[in-house]
Amino acid sequence: HFNLDGYFDFIGGADMEETRVKKADVIRYVLEKNKITRLEDVVMVGDRKHDVLGAKEVGVESVGVLYGYGDREELESAGADHIAETVEALSAILL
Repeated sequence: HFNLDGYFDFIGGADMEETRVKKADVIRYVLEKNKITRLEDVVMVGDRKHDVLGAKEVGVESVGVLYGYGDREELESAGADHIAETVEALSAILL
């Protein structure tokens, strides 16, 4: 709808068959399809606790962003490794 797909090499998400409904399953799918095995090179960026919990389940680092739907308390309670209030803060964390 917003033509954002051109900014990504790969887009993965839940499927209509409901075999990938949990966030951890989606993360595993994306890693597998892209042949990514070095989890220390992976960061899950998300705005809700489900993103953080999925990252933890798979064993990857997470950044909770505050410019989405979740709030600081939700992301911290879920155990986000980092919190970014802005896109600029996210950039600083990732670089």
